[in-house]
Amino acid sequence: MAVVSIITPVYNAAEWLPETLACVQAQTLADWEHLLVDDGSTDESVAIIEAAAQQDARIHLLRTTKNGGPSRARNLAIESAGGRYLAFLDADDLWLPEKLARCIESIREHGHCFIYHDYRHISSNGALIGPLIQAPEVLNLETLHTKRGHGGCLSFVLDRTQISGFRFPDPCPYLHEDFCAWLSLVKSGHIGHRLAADLGRYRLSPQSRSGNKWKAAIETWRIYRHASKLPRLRAAHWWMQYAWNGFWLHRYARPR
Repeated sequence: MAVVSIITPVYNAAEWLPETLACVQAQTLADWEHLLVDDGSTDESVAIIEAAAQQDARIHLLRTTKNGGPSRARNLAIESAGGRYLAFLDADDLWLPEKLARCIESIREHGHCFIYHDYRHISSNGALIGPLIQAPEVLNLETLHTKRGHGGCLSFVLDRTQISGFRFPDPCPYLHEDFCAWLSLVKSGHIGHRLAADLGRYRLSPQSRSGNKWKAAIETWRIYRHASKLPRLRAAHWWMQYAWNGFWLHRYARPR
C-alpha cells in the first residue's frame, strides 16, 4: 500500500494534466498512488491519463458513469484509496517537489489530524501572480469562516487513522463543496494546523469556478446561513471578515 493517496477529479483538463502529472511524479516522497477520476471528459484527458498510467504503475484512472461533479469524483477515489494519508490536487493546480514529504513529516512529528500549507497563485499560462498566501495558524469553526488562505484542496493533507469516513458532500447544492467538507471536519471537533511552507500553486483562469468573485461571495453567504446554520448577525459579521480578508489576500491576483 502507498503511504499517500492523491485524489484528482478530472473534467476536460487536457490542457493542464501533463504538468499536473509531472509535478506529482517529481515529489521527493515517492511512496504515493495517484487516483485520477475522469468525470465524463470530452477532450483528451482520458488518453493522457492512460498513457501516464502505462509508464507509471502508481497512476490509476477511475471513471464515473456520468458527470456528477467534483465531490462525487473525489469520493469515488477516496473509496478506492489505500493510503493512510489523503492529499487533494485539482487537475489544473501544481505542487512543489517537497510538498508530500514536508506534509507527512509535519503530521507525524506533531500528531495533527489534518494540515494545510501556504501557496501562491499562478495564471493560466503558469506565471506567478501576487504575493505568498499565508493561512491562519489553526483552522477551527471561527477561522474557517473569517480567514482566507488555507488553500482548500490544493494544500490539505489528512490522516485517515484520526479522521475516519471522510467524504465530500454529495450532492452539494453550493459552489464551494470543499468548504463544506472542511466545515464537516471542524464541526466534528477536528482542528487543522498550518505548515508554514510555500508548497503549492493555485491556478486562476477566467473559466475557473473561483473566477467569478461576486458569485463566490453570494455562495459563501448561503453556506454560512444554511450549511453552517449561523445566526444572522454572526453570519454577517463573519462573512464581512471573510470578504475583507479575501480582498487583501487576493487584491493582486486576477484570473488571466
